[in-house]
Amino acid sequence: MIKKHYLLGFLYLILSACSTNGTDNEPKKEEKQVDTPPPEISCVADINVGIDYFANNAIVTYTAPIGTDNVAGATTTQTAGLASGTTFPVGVTTNTFQVKDVTGNSVSCSFKVTVTKNEPSADLPFLTEVNPAPTTKKWVKVDALSDEFNLNTLDEVKWKNTDLSQWIGRAPGLFKKSTVSQTDGNLQLTADILPAPEVVNGNTFTHAGSYITSNTAAQVGYFIECRMKANKTFMSSTLWLINKRNEATGCDFRTTELDVGQVTGTASWTLTTDKQMGSNLHSRSTSCPETPVGSVGGNTLLSGKASDEYHVYAAWWKSPTEIEFYLDGKKVRTATPVANFNLGMYMKMVVETYDWNPVPAGGGMNGSAQDRTTYYDWVRTWKLIDN
Repeated sequence: MIKKHYLLGFLYLILSACSTNGTDNEPKKEEKQVDTPPPEISCVADINVGIDYFANNAIVTYTAPIGTDNVAGATTTQTAGLASGTTFPVGVTTNTFQVKDVTGNSVSCSFKVTVTKNEPSADLPFLTEVNPAPTTKKWVKVDALSDEFNLNTLDEVKWKNTDLSQWIGRAPGLFKKSTVSQTDGNLQLTADILPAPEVVNGNTFTHAGSYITSNTAAQVGYFIECRMKANKTFMSSTLWLINKRNEATGCDFRTTELDVGQVTGTASWTLTTDKQMGSNLHSRSTSCPETPVGSVGGNTLLSGKASDEYHVYAAWWKSPTEIEFYLDGKKVRTATPVANFNLGMYMKMVVETYDWNPVPAGGGMNGSAQDRTTYYDWVRTWKLIDN
């Protein structure tokens, strides 16, 4: 609307601009909408993936979360972890996603991807790094030299408890059948003090030990292993192989011994052997001067005392001149005997005393029966055959 004012004698004109609705037409600032509510985001549940012991990682696929907001323009980014479809290492990886709206409000969510190695298959040797079998071969179990010890009594088809015709023990430890039991899925050899000293073959025995021998001999190429927890006494906890000298003739009329796992110690130089795996090769009592005699030995540190937890001790009698030793599924050393190991050897699980390892004051048997027991969870023997 235009207002006009006319005055007598002169003209006075006032022009006033108004909007059509009668309000002032000056421009006003546009009010900007404020996005107050935070955005929302929801992650998938934690993911657990198992892989075999020969693998070191896993490809993991998941649905990546996408955040939402009441105003368009929110963006979602991954701020930690690994993307779906990529390789995840063994262990725990935390994946975090953040959604941010146009005004800077943000919210995050997280989930974990846990990759763990499955226990080694009972259908293969206990191996945790690599399967050493050639691609053209596969492992098969030698049943006569394998036992899960799940029965209530010792399987006497496979094993002999205390063969006094072969060996009665080394004074002061005398082998006694009564020290052997089989319960809770374990072969248990419990050391003790004899009720009264016994004199056998002119030697005085004061302690009771155990002697289990296989009825079948292991052969070149066999992979021998056991899961064992040592006793806490000065008497040994062992797995080893030895031939029967009288089964051979000529220059094979000799002794070969393969020590897979051996723990003992009260003598000053043995005070740390209860934290080691002992692995030795012995050649002795040869009937031919040209056959070398001697020993090759080595020790591998354990994570703690052998009596604190179970360990898997193993040896692959790969050839007459090469033996590989394994601890808890990992190869720890390779050894070459001074003379060829080509004679069948019998498996031994023995708790004994040594002449260089004196009896402690008080007899050394003050612990509980559990402390005085060597536990064999299982023994397994394998050989390679063609695929």
